[in-house]
Amino acid sequence: MVPERRKLIGDVREDVFSFMEKHNFSYVRSNSNCFMVDVKRNPRDVQAGMTQEKVIIGRVWPSWPTHVRISIGTQDEMNKFKSAFLKVMA
Repeated sequence: MVPERRKLIGDVREDVFSFMEKHNFSYVRSNSNCFMVDVKRNPRDVQAGMTQEKVIIGRVWPSWPTHVRISIGTQDEMNKFKSAFLKVMA
């Protein structure tokens, strides 16, 4: 089951990375279940906007003042993330 889940998560992650690249969003690639996105503005504003869209994203760190952490979820969850992120980042 572990190899199957790794592939599933990897496929979802690659789909999100393709979305990020297609829309020219700056992000830090990862092989794990999360990645960082440079939103180029106050990340707390982005968090608030995503929450309004009913998508909760990760925390921010003082050492990464314009980045947010995104956890990889199911394909359905990441499709919701992509829709919400486009709205918030517009």
